[in-house]
Amino acid sequence: MLKYLASDYFITEGLGLKRAYIGQTLEQLTSELGKPVESKRQNLLSRTRINTYQLDKQTALQVGVSKGIVKAVAVAGAVSSQYTTAKGARFGMPPHEIVNYYGPNKLKNNSLLYSSLGIRFDFKNGKLNIIRVFPAKK
Repeated sequence: MLKYLASDYFITEGLGLKRAYIGQTLEQLTSELGKPVESKRQNLLSRTRINTYQLDKQTALQVGVSKGIVKAVAVAGAVSSQYTTAKGARFGMPPHEIVNYYGPNKLKNNSLLYSSLGIRFDFKNGKLNIIRVFPAKK
């Protein structure tokens, strides 16, 4: 798995980042990124905790952890963020450019969802601002 996460600036569909990825233990995550700047429950009934890290001035990371294992990764970035997907999607891109990389899809609720790849792109004001990664649906 880690061979697909060669660069920490690449967000890999269905996996995450080199330092924060699906299936990683909380201990491994803490070893890689240190303590989060914030940690809170997803909601009152959930056992999932959302840990927030600041990767750099332009990029923040949220990691969903349940039962000590990373279940989901979300990266929020500004246009100047160095982080991109393995296929080349960058923060600030409009939806039609994401479709060029990932294939036809309809924009719903300002998001493009690719369940079979394990990735969702969220847009604000017509520009990509959050990339969410989760286990791919088979």
